[in-house]
Amino acid sequence: MFRRRLLGTALAAAVLLSACTNGGTPDDSRSADTTASASPTPTVSPEPTVTVAGEPADSTPELEAGTHLELAIDGGEFTEVELVDTGNDRVPADDGELTTPDATTATPTPTGASTGTSAEDATGAPASETTEDAEAGGTTEPTEAAPEATGSADPAGASATETATATATAGATASDSATSTTTPEAEEPGTLWTSDAGLAGGKEYAWTATAVTPDGAEHEFSGTVTTAEATGSTVRARSVLGDDAVVGVAAPIIIDFASIVDEEYRNDVEQRLTVEATDADGKPLEVEGSWAWLPDKDGASRIHYRTKEHWPAYTDVSVSLPFEGVQFSADTQGSRDMTLDFEIGREQIVEASAETKRMVVTRDGEEIWDWPTSLGSPEAPSFNGPHIVMSKAAHYVMTSERWGYETPTNWAVRIHNNGEFVHGAPWSASSHGVRNVSHGCINLTDERAYEYYQSAIYGDPVNITGSSVDLTIDSGEVSDWVYTWDQWTELSALS
Repeated sequence: MFRRRLLGTALAAAVLLSACTNGGTPDDSRSADTTASASPTPTVSPEPTVTVAGEPADSTPELEAGTHLELAIDGGEFTEVELVDTGNDRVPADDGELTTPDATTATPTPTGASTGTSAEDATGAPASETTEDAEAGGTTEPTEAAPEATGSADPAGASATETATATATAGATASDSATSTTTPEAEEPGTLWTSDAGLAGGKEYAWTATAVTPDGAEHEFSGTVTTAEATGSTVRARSVLGDDAVVGVAAPIIIDFASIVDEEYRNDVEQRLTVEATDADGKPLEVEGSWAWLPDKDGASRIHYRTKEHWPAYTDVSVSLPFEGVQFSADTQGSRDMTLDFEIGREQIVEASAETKRMVVTRDGEEIWDWPTSLGSPEAPSFNGPHIVMSKAAHYVMTSERWGYETPTNWAVRIHNNGEFVHGAPWSASSHGVRNVSHGCINLTDERAYEYYQSAIYGDPVNITGSSVDLTIDSGEVSDWVYTWDQWTELSALS
């Protein structure tokens, strides 16, 4: 207090002296000093308002199936928005897209999908009839050989059963652990958010949003939306693999639809799919992989999944295929949700060389067999490139219109649906390791063919080298490993 009084006395004297010298008044000086030292009043932005599909944020609008949800904000900008399917926590969260439309551009309205009225499944069967059986690779037909298997059931085959999932799988995550873990770049703020995928019918979705106002304050919003039941005929899907199958490290996941999935809806379908891998101890594994829409076949669509490299051996894989209520076209929808759980077995790889005429088999990195063989002759060469075991039969009749033969064989393992097999060929035993005399197949003695037959499972890699021709993506219907990784990922609807 003392120092403050001294300073005040000295300041008063200075002001008086100034007044005497300059002709001013003390009141004038005091007024000017007070104005200069006043603190500015902080600017507080008003609470921003959010609309959901054009309605207030506290409402719960019901949208048509196939609609892309839109959230708009006035008085701020969204920095992050997330939409989740509350009925299935294995459906990945939809992070959508943030934009700021020009003031002169009208705000887009939600896009609904038109639907038909037919209640029949596109296959002519009721939607409840969803159990089908299929051999691994059974959806393909050879061009060289007509199957006439008469032996025991195919051990490499697998039944394909659609499993309805009325509730979410316990402990499942909403992200696809079998995809690349690259962190996406932060998105620019925006005043309009649009979901990446169209919403499935008959579902409830929850959304959360973070926004910032001009004063820098952060605001949180949340709400729910529901969707009307999807209309139109239902379409079934089936898996070539069956639950609890044990497969090789190159096994693709193959899903065949009963009709066409229009391109404009493939993003919505693929967004909902997840593939999760765990090791023998149940710990999550990060395995990079991608779905790919392969060319439609016989008026039906198909989507395959393969990893960038082979699956790790002894891995458990769990696949969620929530198709129910998802628009496949303007007048068709998925019939029901499916799940698929299978196991990757040991790593067994075949290397067959047309140059050395040897077939070398390794298991978990250790060589177990090195056998002389005979591959395709110069007139009918085997195809270089990555093959996989597709199916097998104890007895199989090889036929070819082109070469004019019909030959019974034992222990036939199909490695491509262009007619290539590993099989017993005792008639060519003298040529094994010496010359290539087959019509494209890998010939072994019956004894060696049986050993290999017993060991082979769907998805085992079989690589052929040293021949004069190469596999192409058009060589057969299961040519997943012929694509380069870049080519494969370009076939994803999310690319």
